[in-house]
Amino acid sequence: MAANRQKEIALAAVKLFEQKGYHATSVQDIADEVGLQKGSLYHYIHSKEDLLLQIAHEAITQFNDNMQAVLDTDLTAPEKLVKAVENHITMSVSNMETTTVLLREAFSLGDTQHQVIQDLTDKYVELWTQILEQGSRDGQFHVEQPKVTALAILGACNWVYRWYRESGQLSPTEIARVFSNLFLSGLSG
Repeated sequence: MAANRQKEIALAAVKLFEQKGYHATSVQDIADEVGLQKGSLYHYIHSKEDLLLQIAHEAITQFNDNMQAVLDTDLTAPEKLVKAVENHITMSVSNMETTTVLLREAFSLGDTQHQVIQDLTDKYVELWTQILEQGSRDGQFHVEQPKVTALAILGACNWVYRWYRESGQLSPTEIARVFSNLFLSGLSG
């Protein structure tokens, strides 16, 4: 029962943080959203910041787990890149509120909490970098700076949260295909 209530609180916080922003969302707003008194909410959470940390941690951990699964395959580097882009865009779009909170609001965390998310984000960049390094070793990619290239790819993929609309002409998979073709053309040149 308590686990269900904590999940409900986290989902309400994601919604409010995405809509109003972390700083503009009060603990009272979250309590109101789930039908609790503010004091009762603290039975389930330590603080608003801990709630943001939990949300960001779960999101970046899922991105890392998905990426590690791609790396653990026997696919070629270009195939891994395509799969990684598709996973990233699909996950971003299917969890748009959470992705928005991760990318836009995690910077509101205090130094210690932010470092936890930064370390996991650095790991994610490193996993992308490994694909580019594999492609370079195998002669499939021409990459002078794999980490910078990984950051460029992620920058493009991350920005989807700002402009994607469900009512748009392309599905997440079609967007991923456009991105992948663009990246692969640039990497093979």
